[in-house]
Amino acid sequence: MAESVNQRIADRLVRRQIQAARIEAGLRAQVLERLAVLEQDILAAIKTADPTEFALLSRRRREVEDLMREELGPLIQDRYARLAGLLDAALLRLGQSEVAAVETIVNAAAGDDVIEALPSQRHLRAGITQTLFPSPSKPTDPSATGSEWWSRAADSLTQRVRDTLLVSVSLEESLTEMTRRVRGTAENNFADGVMARGRADATRLLTTQVTNALGETRTAVAAANPTRLIVIHQSVLDSRTSILCLSRNGLKYTADTHEGIGHDVPYLNGVPYHPS
Repeated sequence: MAESVNQRIADRLVRRQIQAARIEAGLRAQVLERLAVLEQDILAAIKTADPTEFALLSRRRREVEDLMREELGPLIQDRYARLAGLLDAALLRLGQSEVAAVETIVNAAAGDDVIEALPSQRHLRAGITQTLFPSPSKPTDPSATGSEWWSRAADSLTQRVRDTLLVSVSLEESLTEMTRRVRGTAENNFADGVMARGRADATRLLTTQVTNALGETRTAVAAANPTRLIVIHQSVLDSRTSILCLSRNGLKYTADTHEGIGHDVPYLNGVPYHPS
């Protein structure tokens, strides 16, 4: 009977996952829209400064450095900080909604009021906004919060824009060629520009944040009811499933201490175990 209850809970949580995917799609559209505006502002600033109009390479390089320090660097940092704040607020709303959904799903599946307590807003906020995410190179090594990852993404984009502009002036390219390096070309669907990498990084980070928000919310509800609930890891099984997630699929852990039940596979920091 207990396993059938668990399965009913799992099935309904999967349906919640589909709803969360729709929310993620809406947030992704907002993020990409804001990055598109940022791209236009970057291109406008480059065209206004036009480092290519100077004859001496040393002067062109100096103009690029001045542009990055005085305008583009601060612009990118500000826009990414706003994105981080926007997503923290949106994911906190998702978490609050998920708490209510989990309570309803578990109690309905069990046919009883199994959940007696709910996580505090402080606990929920900490889990969603302060959890350390794993790095791409070391999935099991948490390194930074979501907001900190957005700051790192801003640093990365700033560096790539700077390097691209310096390469362009060193090759004595025209302003049109310089802006193509940033924006990309229509022939390649703009996937060959600096901003394409920024969009890919942002999309991956958002997916990781949504996964974290759902995981932290669900485990927070369990932790508030440690004598009545346990945590069961459920992985999406397909050709892309990582070894980390494949090896944990179906494993059970205590709700409060996250000790393995019937196994010694460590819980580590919980989902997500890797970016995206």
